[in-house]
Amino acid sequence: MGIRGCVLSLVLIVAAGCSSGSTTSDYAEDVEELVTIMNARLDELDAEVEGGDDLQAIKTYAEERVLARNSFLDGMRSLEAPADVAELHDTALEVMGQVAAAEGAMAELVLAWESTNDIEAIWETPEGIAARTADAQAVALCLAAQAGFDQTADRAELEDVPWIPGEMKAVILVAFGCEADSR
Repeated sequence: MGIRGCVLSLVLIVAAGCSSGSTTSDYAEDVEELVTIMNARLDELDAEVEGGDDLQAIKTYAEERVLARNSFLDGMRSLEAPADVAELHDTALEVMGQVAAAEGAMAELVLAWESTNDIEAIWETPEGIAARTADAQAVALCLAAQAGFDQTADRAELEDVPWIPGEMKAVILVAFGCEADSR
């Protein structure tokens, strides 16, 4: 897997619900915004380095990816998850923390490079394997969270039923972009 493959696989993001507001819908929208910002930054970095072999550009790329991941985590930590998604939120923080740590370890390898000869081999290092494993966990959690929120679309038919509480009628429409081709 080349640097582009690395970039695509590491772009995949987890999403869980959390909110500076009080509803799960607010939470999901806040997380979606954080994911969108991070994905846009990662995509921008990918485009800048794609196919390049400039060592300093690759080192900068690695550092900036770690910054983007950490910014996302800071945003997630600043949100207060509603009770119905608190466990998912904690799991998302844990998994995305693992992704950020693994990507940070890979960045340390890249920063020590003296040439670009090791680009392809990075995926066979313990750090590369850890990054792929963490990424796979993040994708699985993201897809599960997206599916859970997507199931709320069935509630739309309850919208005009006055005796059903509002939270039971809430439809949560978010697009977390769990996989690069779904963004």
